[in-house]
Amino acid sequence: MTDDLSTRVNARSRLALPLLVAVIALMVAGGAFWASYRNSTKLATAQEHAAVASTPDPAIEQMKQTLASLQQAVQGIQADQQRQAERVGDIQQKTSAQQGEQKLISDQLGALSARVNSLESARAESPAPAPQAAPAPQRRTKR
Repeated sequence: MTDDLSTRVNARSRLALPLLVAVIALMVAGGAFWASYRNSTKLATAQEHAAVASTPDPAIEQMKQTLASLQQAVQGIQADQQRQAERVGDIQQKTSAQQGEQKLISDQLGALSARVNSLESARAESPAPAPQAAPAPQRRTKR
């Protein structure tokens, strides 16, 4: 019986060793296959991205052109705003200068009006001078 038991154990161990080697070989082959598949998938994905990036999409080109034209329009509007701001500044300066001149003229007119009023009141207060007789015209004699 012991012989029988030992022969079975030996038979099992002889069968187990090739089976273990086969399992390990399958695992190594599976790992290599998985790594190869993973690398090829990454490579394919990278190639797809490169292909997508290299082929210009007409919609993207149109959007770029539209964006460029909008940027130019905005720059034009900003330049117009700058010119308008300069014009408004010039107009404000001229208006301020005109207001200063009008105030000066108004002050001068007020002073002149006060002088006229004082002359009129001085004239009204002074007695009317007697009218002087106009001297008779002298006749010229002939010589």
